[in-house]
Amino acid sequence: MRTFLYILTFGILFISCSSDDDEVLNTPSSDNPLTESLVELGVKYGPESRQFLDIYKAESDCPTPIYFDAHGNGGTTDVPESLVEDLNAQGISVIAWESYTTLDEENLESGWDDAELMFEWVLDNAETYNLDISNMIVGGSSRGSIISWIYGHKPNANVKGLYVYNALPNSVWNLDFWAPTENVTSASPQINFEYKRDHGSSTDPIDPDFHDPNNGITIVNEYKNLGIGERATLVHSIGETDNTDKYQFLVDFALSVVETCP
Repeated sequence: MRTFLYILTFGILFISCSSDDDEVLNTPSSDNPLTESLVELGVKYGPESRQFLDIYKAESDCPTPIYFDAHGNGGTTDVPESLVEDLNAQGISVIAWESYTTLDEENLESGWDDAELMFEWVLDNAETYNLDISNMIVGGSSRGSIISWIYGHKPNANVKGLYVYNALPNSVWNLDFWAPTENVTSASPQINFEYKRDHGSSTDPIDPDFHDPNNGITIVNEYKNLGIGERATLVHSIGETDNTDKYQFLVDFALSVVETCP
């Protein structure tokens, strides 16, 4: 049952998709371990100023799988160097992409259009960047999970998995034109949910957090109803552990769903 907290306006609820859930991230510089020739920042995938991406290519003689990262509201395309290094070391390239920095009800559908355009651009330019478009992982934090959600669940054998943090906050469940369950089908890929808080965080009387794991559980149950429950994993309360890194399970997840170059 939806709680009385839903009487807040959609715009206020969407603020809960903020970049407060993202760690402080660093942009690679010329004096870090990343090979400068394999990093391309600010690559345009469309004509609008917001439509750009950063590519961190894994060094390989054959096309490399791709992890796509979409930030939370108010965030940037910066990603932790350690994450890039860990994925690149496994032969996986990283693309962090931008659209509307903050999503709201007014620009959400345009954001989905940006996602479609961005993925199409990658498909069209895969050879240039040595990318294996048959092995893609779609990732995102809060806002990033929303903007990536529809493409991630399209009937598309190229998307092997979804890795999402604080996904699908309460706000998106109140829309009159969309619900996340609409996109879940028997063809939906492996999905790994990570949440900072415990179940019921949105009803905490002292410190409510609308990134409630119960929203992810709704999707896990939908997977189960479709007979694909083994494809869905959810971890909650990582903010209460010694390791609060939202990416801590990403490398293992990636290696479990994509095929890397021998």
